[in-house]
Amino acid sequence: MKSFTEEPGAGTKGVPSHARSGRLFRKYATIFVAAVCLALVTNGAFDMWFSYQEQKALLVQIQRGQAEFAASRISQFVEEIEDQMAWVTPLPWNAVTLEEWRFDAVRLLRQVPAITEVAQLDAAGREKFRISRHAMDITESHVDYSRDPIFVQAMANKIYYGPVYFVDGSEPYMAIAVAGIGRDHGVIVCQVNLKFIWEVVSQIKSGTRGYAYVVDSSGRLIADPDISLVLRNIDMSGLPQVRAARALHADAGEPFAAVDRQGKPVLSAHATVTPLNWLVFVELPIDEAYAPLYNSIMRSAVLLLVALALALLAGLLFARRMVVPIRALQEGAMRIGRGNLTQRIAIETNDELQALGDEFNKMAARLQESYATLEHKVDERTRQLELA
Repeated sequence: MKSFTEEPGAGTKGVPSHARSGRLFRKYATIFVAAVCLALVTNGAFDMWFSYQEQKALLVQIQRGQAEFAASRISQFVEEIEDQMAWVTPLPWNAVTLEEWRFDAVRLLRQVPAITEVAQLDAAGREKFRISRHAMDITESHVDYSRDPIFVQAMANKIYYGPVYFVDGSEPYMAIAVAGIGRDHGVIVCQVNLKFIWEVVSQIKSGTRGYAYVVDSSGRLIADPDISLVLRNIDMSGLPQVRAARALHADAGEPFAAVDRQGKPVLSAHATVTPLNWLVFVELPIDEAYAPLYNSIMRSAVLLLVALALALLAGLLFARRMVVPIRALQEGAMRIGRGNLTQRIAIETNDELQALGDEFNKMAARLQESYATLEHKVDERTRQLELA
């Protein structure tokens, strides 16, 4: 079977057909590339979005878990002190001798290193005894605490947590008061060193530049890795994350974008220290928090661009494979139409285009045979006329 290339110059005048086939090539290429690119871009966008959400959820879970862990450590620290204090108030004050009470107080100081001072108030709110790690013992001082919140609230609620204060401008302290079972048991008051809380927040490592801090019920900073900030008695209640945490009234909230003390954007998570209504915050600069997400998006974008380039190349090759046999069919049909019945269309695509080319070849063969028969008959008729 001859190819249309076997007769050079036979179709040199078919410029319009080449122009049309060029438009067909561009049409096929455009449609294919557009369809593939649309699918790739859509899939890539969804993939990057879900990857972003998954990694963000993982980051949120880690940061919130750190805040909850720190809050639980502080809660456990305070509750253990309360449990130890409860053992000192099993009997009414007047049923225990001064030496017996002193023995229990010394044992409490030994068992709980965070307690630096223990005082006993009687049922009327007068101080009966005070023992300290750093001062002389005081007996029968009769200081009246009957109107002091430390006595009033302890008697009313069985427990009282005082505000945080600083001794010698260095270490934070808080008073905890526990009332006995009955009113005649009085109230035991302990001064507690909160350096343990500073150790808890200092041990939290959130990324490279992340940090944790604690604010009290009024929003005052009471624990921070930088103790100098705590000593400045900074009010944190104006920060959006502190206001939002107070408005939630929940143990823990979803981390969200906020600003730190310097006005820099951070991802902030918090948890509540339940007995004290304090808040533990764990914060990480936004640029560091989302750096893995941005890197992942960049990698996905690069892969998407590579896929688009491959799709463009594949589209051009596919369009070429589609247009070449169509062009061969067109030019072969034009040559047959011009009377070149010896022209055969050579298409080997194993599809409808090849079948159509074969039909054109059969038609050309039949026309060639018909013309040959007709010429033979004309020649015979001519000879007959000449003989006549």
